[in-house]
Amino acid sequence: MASISNLGAGTSLDLNTLYTQLETAEQSKLTTITNQQSTYNAQLSAWGKLQSSLQSLQTATAALGKTDTWNSASVTSTNTSFTATTTSGAAVGSYTINVTQVAKAQVLTTASMASSSTQLGSTTGGTRTLTITQPGTKDPIKIELSDSADTSLNGIAKAINNAGGNVNASVIKATDGDYRLMLTSKTTGTDSDMTITVTGDDALQNAIGYDSTTKTGAMTVQSASQNAKLTVNNIDIERQSNSITDVLPGVTLSPKSQSTADETLEVSRATDANKKAITDWVSAYNSLQSTINSLTKYVAVDPGTTQSSTNGPLIGDSQVRSVQSQLRGLLTEVQGSGAYKLMSQLGITQDPTIAADGTLGNLKIDDTKLTKALTDNPEAIQDYFVGDGKTTGFATQMNNTLTTMLSTTTGKEGIVQNAKDGINSTLKTLDKRYDDMQASIDATMARYKTQFTNLSTLVNKLTNTSNYLTQQFNSSS
Repeated sequence: MASISNLGAGTSLDLNTLYTQLETAEQSKLTTITNQQSTYNAQLSAWGKLQSSLQSLQTATAALGKTDTWNSASVTSTNTSFTATTTSGAAVGSYTINVTQVAKAQVLTTASMASSSTQLGSTTGGTRTLTITQPGTKDPIKIELSDSADTSLNGIAKAINNAGGNVNASVIKATDGDYRLMLTSKTTGTDSDMTITVTGDDALQNAIGYDSTTKTGAMTVQSASQNAKLTVNNIDIERQSNSITDVLPGVTLSPKSQSTADETLEVSRATDANKKAITDWVSAYNSLQSTINSLTKYVAVDPGTTQSSTNGPLIGDSQVRSVQSQLRGLLTEVQGSGAYKLMSQLGITQDPTIAADGTLGNLKIDDTKLTKALTDNPEAIQDYFVGDGKTTGFATQMNNTLTTMLSTTTGKEGIVQNAKDGINSTLKTLDKRYDDMQASIDATMARYKTQFTNLSTLVNKLTNTSNYLTQQFNSSS
C-alpha cells in the first residue's frame, strides 16, 4: 500500500493534505478523554494531599489523647551531688536529698608476676574449671580449661572476657617485670563482689583464687565495692547502683558525689511540653484547613467567561466539605464534667477573620489563658482531652473520627479511600475508552488510506489513457 507521502502522486489531487486533515479531525476525538483523565488525576493527587494532612492531624491528636503526655514532669534543681530524670507519672513534689556515698564496683588484682605470658597452671592434670561467682548475678562465669590451655595472665584475661559475663579482665603492666591481672565487676554494689575458684588445678588456684566472703586468697582488693547511700526527705536509702529508679515514682536518681549539704529536687508538671502538644495540634488543624481551602478554592470570573484554570481540583466536592464539617463540629462539643468543658475555656478559639490564604475559621491560642489553665488545673485539661480514652474526651473523639476517615481496611474503607477508589475506577474506564477510541481512529485512517490509494491509482490510469488518446489524435492529424 502506498505511503501517506505518496498519496495523489502523479495526479493533481492533494490527497496527502486531505489525509492529514482527516487524521487531525479524528485524533481530536481523544482530546475530551485526555482532558477528563487530567481532571481525575488532579483530583486523585488532591485526595492524596488531603490524606497526608489528615494523617498529620491524627498524629498530633493522638499525642493529646495519651495520658503520658499529661503525666510528663520536669526537674528543676541546682544540685551538684546527683542528677535526676523523669518519666511519665513522675511524683510531683519537692524533695530534700543528701548523698552519703556513691556506689562503686569491686576491683581485684593478683600479686606481681614477672611475665604476662608465663603459664601459671599445672600441666600434669586434666581439665580444670575457673569459676567466678557474684551474689547479685544469677549465673556464675564458668570456664573449662584443658591441660594445654593458656593459663598465663594474658590467657586467663582473654578466657574471662570471651566468656561474656559480668566481669572485665585486663593485664596491667606496672613496670618491666611487674605484671598483674585485674578483675573489675561490671556492676556496682556489694552484691557484685567476686569470688574466684579454680578446681582441678591447685597451682592456678594459688595464683588467682579469692573469696570475697572471707576476704582471703591470692588476690588483693584494689578498690572495695560499696552501695549508694543517700537520704530522701530524711529517709535513709541504700541501693546497689547509682541509677535509683524505685524511690520516687517516675524519677531516676543518679548519685555522682558525696553531698556537702542538703540539696533540693523540684519535680513539677511539664507545662511547656503540654503546651507544645496543644500548639502542635492547633498548627496541624490550621494546616488542614489551609489544604482544604487550596483544594476547593474558586476564582470568580466574568459572566460568560471560561472557568479559571486556578480553581481547586476538588472544588464543590461534598465529601471534602463533609470532612471539614465533621472535624469543626467537634471543636464546640462539651467534654466531661471537669472544670474545663469547652475548648474556648483553655484559650483556644476560632478566628473570625480570613487568613492570608483565604482560610476562614483557623484556630488561635490565647497563650496567657492557656498557661494559666495548665498551671492551675492540669488534671482538668487532661480530662477534657483524654476523657475515658475510648469514647469520651476531645482528642479521643477526634482521633476516632480521623481513624474512620482514614481507614483502608477492606469493607470498612473510610471517606478518603472510597474517594480514591472511585477516581481510580473512573480512570480505568477512561483508559479503556481511550484505547478503544484510538483503535477506532487507527481503523478509520487505514480505511481512508486504502480509499485514497485506490483513488490515486484510478486517476493515474485515467490520466495515462487520456494522454495516450491525445497523442493518437495528434498523430492522425
